[in-house]
Amino acid sequence: MFTKTLLALSLPLLLASATSAQTTPSRQPTAAMQRPASSAVRASPTLLDVAVSDSSTTYLVFSGPVSLVDVGMANNYLVKIENNAVFVRARRKSPPPTPMLIRFGSKYWMGRLVYVDRPVLQLYDFQKDGALGMTMGGNGSASGSAPENELALDKELEKKNAVEGKLNKLRKTREEHQAVAVVDNDLVLSLANVRNDKDFTYLRFKVINHSAIDYNVDFTDFQLVENAQKKFLSKKKNEARRPLAPSSGSANQSVTGRTTGYLTYAIPLYAATDRGYLEVTLRELNGARVLVLPVPSRVINRASTI
Repeated sequence: MFTKTLLALSLPLLLASATSAQTTPSRQPTAAMQRPASSAVRASPTLLDVAVSDSSTTYLVFSGPVSLVDVGMANNYLVKIENNAVFVRARRKSPPPTPMLIRFGSKYWMGRLVYVDRPVLQLYDFQKDGALGMTMGGNGSASGSAPENELALDKELEKKNAVEGKLNKLRKTREEHQAVAVVDNDLVLSLANVRNDKDFTYLRFKVINHSAIDYNVDFTDFQLVENAQKKFLSKKKNEARRPLAPSSGSANQSVTGRTTGYLTYAIPLYAATDRGYLEVTLRELNGARVLVLPVPSRVINRASTI
């Protein structure tokens, strides 16, 4: 009887000890997993959102020359570098947000591109110690104008004046290449003249606006395209593209409705093969009428000097 009573008293204690022995090891890993969380690195501050539209341009200006722009989703945004400024525009409507890294001088800046469904003309000014300075519009959004002298990549005044003098000479030349043309949306874009010197290729384009709406040129893109010939089953073979930033020429040129206008640019001199061509793209400031003109390499390679 005494033995049964002793077993009845000791059995709960043994069960409690066994339960404690089973649960204690399982708690220790949990505490070990939770302990680093208290000392984890804090999240970085939220990236600055830069408003971008597909119908207008956003400008970012820095205190030093921009040498690198890396966009997470590069296919969704059009980016161009002009000295210490970066021009950004969405290629299509409603692309997802994406981060953007910019190196200017020896410093780095990182932000986020966010699409807005309305035209924007914003100047994000980072020239003062890397801090953002913007002029706020009436609706609370950042507004401004494009950086002065947008296309001036070469800051040497003498060379710049020499290039502009040759462009003025080209503007007075009779048209020579009417056959290199493209027609779209009641607009005609054609190559009027081309000249070369030891540093630059000088181009003059003719724009015939058959529509009643002015065509305001925002972006003019130049890309050297090589290996563009198609293989079997219409597959392109190792096509390579290299952007050529214009070194001189007027930005935001306009051709009013029912008129004809001319656009002139100087781009860095290059040599292309017979399989290459210069792709010229005009993008409208507040509209979606895009003109793409391929200029055969032989036309530029055989151009006269100026």
